[in-house]
Amino acid sequence: MKLVRNWLKTIKTDDKSIVLLLIKGYFVLTVLCFISLLLPVCQNSENTLVDHLFFAVSIVSTTGLAPADFSGSYNFLGQIISLIFIQLGGIGYMALSSFIILKEFSRLPSISARLLRMEFNLPQKYPLKAFIYSVFVFTVLIETIGAIILYFGFKSEGIENPAWNAIFHSVSAFCTAGFSLFGDSMTSFADNTLITTTILILSLLGSIGFIVLLDFWLKFTSKRKTITLTSQIILYSTFVFWIIAAIMIYCSDPQLIDNGWSGVQAAVFQSISAHTTVGFNNYDIGTMSMASVFVMIILMIIGASPAGTGGGIKTTSITALFAVLLSILKRRKHVTFFSKEIPASNIYLAVSSTIFYSIIVIIGTWLVLWIDGDNFKFEAIFFEVSSALSTVGLSTGITQDLSDLSKIVISFLMFIGRLGVLTFGFALISKSPILRIKPKVENIAI
Repeated sequence: MKLVRNWLKTIKTDDKSIVLLLIKGYFVLTVLCFISLLLPVCQNSENTLVDHLFFAVSIVSTTGLAPADFSGSYNFLGQIISLIFIQLGGIGYMALSSFIILKEFSRLPSISARLLRMEFNLPQKYPLKAFIYSVFVFTVLIETIGAIILYFGFKSEGIENPAWNAIFHSVSAFCTAGFSLFGDSMTSFADNTLITTTILILSLLGSIGFIVLLDFWLKFTSKRKTITLTSQIILYSTFVFWIIAAIMIYCSDPQLIDNGWSGVQAAVFQSISAHTTVGFNNYDIGTMSMASVFVMIILMIIGASPAGTGGGIKTTSITALFAVLLSILKRRKHVTFFSKEIPASNIYLAVSSTIFYSIIVIIGTWLVLWIDGDNFKFEAIFFEVSSALSTVGLSTGITQDLSDLSKIVISFLMFIGRLGVLTFGFALISKSPILRIKPKVENIAI
């Protein structure tokens, strides 16, 4: 452990070096997962090298897109190894390593602290030590409770090995991975309220992030009088987005309307699944109306919340943009939310994240259209690309039929999605020289 600590002290601590170190960490995880999946002792059936690579990236990025049936491809050992990498990818390898370091030493090396803040998008003054312990404690507690409840749900359905299925799906749901041991995901359990509700709660808890969970714990233990503005925005936006989206999905799909109450349940499930980026489905997305598919694409692009296990632009970024719009329309001098001013630096990050995400989606969609555009509809490809970049894992059913080159593009998008688009952008752009003289100000036409 001392060797690791001493090694961390030797690493450069400039911003770009920190970003590259974070990228290297996830790259190493992906390579290790890929090598593990290649082992014959982990396989049920043979897959191509590209498919194994696709699985490895999807597992580490906790996306859930699969080029073949997951349980049919990997045996029990392969599933255990996959679950370990889902856990590492979901809660972040830096969170686990930081927890181990803190058990040995009283404080984190500065580079570990900076890596952790970057990985979870944490505010600068957020209590790092409390956050690390909360990640570990909440993960173990929530996944254990989820597994216990799912065990009784799967047992009541007569599923073989209900304990293993419960553990796997509890971890997969909380890490918003979306991998399932069932070929049709959760479709077979659409009428089992216990299973579907547990999956949704687990994915919501993973999606809202550890900042919210820690804030509520500190308030519950009277260590803090109120939850932070970040938590308020996350809870408010999460609730509003998935409720409005569920109504829109239901109303725009004739099949869901004809199904009555079960249609309402399916709409709610798919709304939360897309918004939390968990990627489970209890309804055949390939049969949904284009209007419903469009709503789900928007939800996937918005994504989950910072410091959680989900992907996407993030609810706080989208909320910040709405706050900017309202402030401009109301001719306010400051951007506010819940009567509190949002710093300009946060606004810049939100705008940058949204723009860069849009650029990557456009390029990714163009590449897949260029490669496989004659074989699939535009909306199916756009859905697939959005799902990959937001690490959602939902698909209209084209994943297995994509060409190898398209699968490589989708794999790259999943990797970027796990890192975060801004993190990837920081790695691409070299450090600019510091401006010694303030540039002149001149208005432009908008």
